Amino acid sequence: MILVIPSLDIKNGKAVQRIKSAKQFEFYYKELQNQPVELCQLWRSENAKTLHINDLDGDKPNSPNKDIILEIMKSLDIPITLASTSTSIDNCIEYLEKGIFRVSLCHYPLENIEGARNLIKDYSPSRIIFHLVAKNNKVVLMGEGTDYTIPDYIQVLKEIGAERLVYGDVEWMGGEQSVNFEKLENMINLWNNKLSLFCGVPNYSTLHKVTLYEKHNLDSIIISRPLYENCFPCQAIWRLAETY
Repeated sequence: MILVIPSLDIKNGKAVQRIKSAKQFEFYYKELQNQPVELCQLWRSENAKTLHINDLDGDKPNSPNKDIILEIMKSLDIPITLASTSTSIDNCIEYLEKGIFRVSLCHYPLENIEGARNLIKDYSPSRIIFHLVAKNNKVVLMGEGTDYTIPDYIQVLKEIGAERLVYGDVEWMGGEQSVNFEKLENMINLWNNKLSLFCGVPNYSTLHKVTLYEKHNLDSIIISRPLYENCFPCQAIWRLAETY
């Protein structure tokens, strides 16, 4: 069964996303947005098996994000994957040593290949994974386009021993667009290893179609906006239950 993973962006100690609700209950979800630990606990109560957290502050001085992320980890009984805009390998190591199950990296394979290789060697390819955001068949790093092609990036990952890739494309990253299945199939053929899809699943119909790729090493889907906007049938029941 393909695993659905809620994604949460944290900036300046608060969640970027807010759960959509009826107007009379907006206060409750606004409070959750300001309390990301409680928000993650809510996802767990709704049967999340793991969470994907994006630290948007990275190396920003005096950011409260690190303490909050570690508090989230300690408050839950499920593994956490962390993606960060930090450029510090020491920062990755600190998170791993303190119990974050996985870190998801993007720029190290191209800007610090030995650092990425050593992280895999020291912590295993199960805990060091990589993400690839693409635009027009080129790799996007930290929001900026590059001249690196997708095959180039994948070749580097294979050479350093990576075994899991998180894949997204600006074409469908934003929440409303469905994944381009031709691009997904091309990625499956290029990577030929464990794959997580980032975004591109705005509704149950698309989710059902994506599950057909499970036999091709696609084993999880990281979803952000559609989950917060209650785009899946079971969520109506959850939102109703939370108002009592």
